[in-house]
Amino acid sequence: MVGLGVHGYTAFATIDGINGRSKLDTPNPVVLFQDLATNGPRVPATVEASSRNTYGRALSQFVLDGTGLCLGFTLAFAGLFIRANQHVSRQPA
Repeated sequence: MVGLGVHGYTAFATIDGINGRSKLDTPNPVVLFQDLATNGPRVPATVEASSRNTYGRALSQFVLDGTGLCLGFTLAFAGLFIRANQHVSRQPA
């Protein structure tokens, strides 16, 4: 999860840098992930032509890393929940 978080942050930093040069507002990472996961990665028309390919790859990588990070959190919390409930169910009545 840490590796995906760091890798996703580098993709977000790339997106933020290109947005800054293109004079676009960059939402926070959670809002950006929600938008990209819902609507798919779209490169705005205001992004300069030389950065469009890099921007598109960074968007795709951000979605992939964010999805992996969410799945990792879900599995970790599910495992902790199951472990906590096993401990409770072993208690004598």
